[in-house]
Amino acid sequence: MNPAIVATSTHTTFSPNRLAPVSLLVCSFIAQTYRSPREVILRSCRDYLSISGMNNKITNRENGSDGTPSRDLCTWYRISSVMKDQKSKKWVRISFHPSSDTTLLQHFQKKRKTIQQPTSADHQKISSKQNGKEGDSSESTPESVLQYERQMRKLRAADRASKTDVNARDHLHTVYFDDHIVVTNKPSGILCVPGVNKNKSLLDLVFDKYGSGANDEDEKSTPSATSFPRDSMIVHRLDMDTSGIVMFARTRTAMSALHKLFRERTGTKKLYEALLVGWLDIDPWIESIDENDGQGVGMKEGEETEEDQKPPKSVLSNVGILGGGEIHLPLQRDHRHPPFMRVSTPESEAEARRAVEDLNHAGYKKLIAKKPKASTTQFRIISHEQWFGHPVTRVELIPITGRTHQLRAHCAAMGHPILGDPAYGFCGEAHPNGGFSDNIMNKISPTCAAFELRRDAEGTVREKERTMCLHARQLTIDHPVTRKQMSFEVAPSF
Repeated sequence: MNPAIVATSTHTTFSPNRLAPVSLLVCSFIAQTYRSPREVILRSCRDYLSISGMNNKITNRENGSDGTPSRDLCTWYRISSVMKDQKSKKWVRISFHPSSDTTLLQHFQKKRKTIQQPTSADHQKISSKQNGKEGDSSESTPESVLQYERQMRKLRAADRASKTDVNARDHLHTVYFDDHIVVTNKPSGILCVPGVNKNKSLLDLVFDKYGSGANDEDEKSTPSATSFPRDSMIVHRLDMDTSGIVMFARTRTAMSALHKLFRERTGTKKLYEALLVGWLDIDPWIESIDENDGQGVGMKEGEETEEDQKPPKSVLSNVGILGGGEIHLPLQRDHRHPPFMRVSTPESEAEARRAVEDLNHAGYKKLIAKKPKASTTQFRIISHEQWFGHPVTRVELIPITGRTHQLRAHCAAMGHPILGDPAYGFCGEAHPNGGFSDNIMNKISPTCAAFELRRDAEGTVREKERTMCLHARQLTIDHPVTRKQMSFEVAPSF
């Protein structure tokens, strides 16, 4: 562990993440382009929050084929906890109501029409409650600054990749190898596989030592290794700035079996460790549920959906004192910031479809709108710490599904981006907050890291030349040939 990190008490009533109390009523919504303000109403209903966008006094609607508004777009955001007999277990589940889950929209399209929308009376009632209360003090970054910073990040990343002397002595750390597989501990800052600029990667190092390029016959081990193509060794990968365990195949039999295991997510389990900006405390999230104890709009009393499923007891037993939870938010490709991801909402999905239609009309006939995918991440809080004077939270992350940038986007969508994340962190290349605006994030996340904290932490990251603090700590997998379960674990450098 970095000596600059000092562990603090496991619980504190003081939260450095928030600058001022915020209301779960009305806020000024600044679209992620930061060009035109929108008015948004957040309405508490049982443990749901309704986010209804307003633009030019017209509720956001998805247009029909004739261009006329056909139905309202409204996102119902939910924070739920465990059952009453498990109150000692601090576990929360962050999700959308099924009628707002874009992966289920077709199934719930008819039910959506029954959900009550805010009326003019609701507007007046909420506005009157908001009067006299302290406003949101969160800041936002102008789009011009974001665009400039995104370009600078790309240049810095390309410069770092080209100048890094990738060599076996410094970057090839073998954890295990046999006739069929190689397991390595990838350092942060180097590519798993060659990029567009063909910079040397971890794959090249592994192939030179354990593939057909190996000079040592003992390390080749098998005759098949001498004819096995380099690119066929790839069975999964990590992002350039993510460190940790990576496995490579040495034979075709292993390659086929590993591809199936990773694709179907059977016989494999991954566990990551990360530092999040700010102190993620489960207590305020549970308290926010108690504040929203009204009857759910559009739901019958006692009605349960798939969203009400409780975590397994085996998961709860490993939560620990500080607690944990599950993020169940669908992800989609961000059409504004490709190739990155964002949380998918009915509004963002409708906007993505319109963007693809515009591109089709402009001559890009082969482009299609990719469907959002259900995405689930479980997390457990390990400790609250200080990183060079900045409050951070050390967490374990378990990807239940395996979407692109899933862990990074989900952490950002909680209001706690991964420390040093060049895409989903402060002024990153992707959509801020996993797709939510700063103002909306301050309303839905009780512990959201403050603007100043994110900005200052990013400054220290650059000063210390620290790469992203995300590490693939453990990989448990059935051996592709012997079928024996194997587990590999390496501690992070941060």
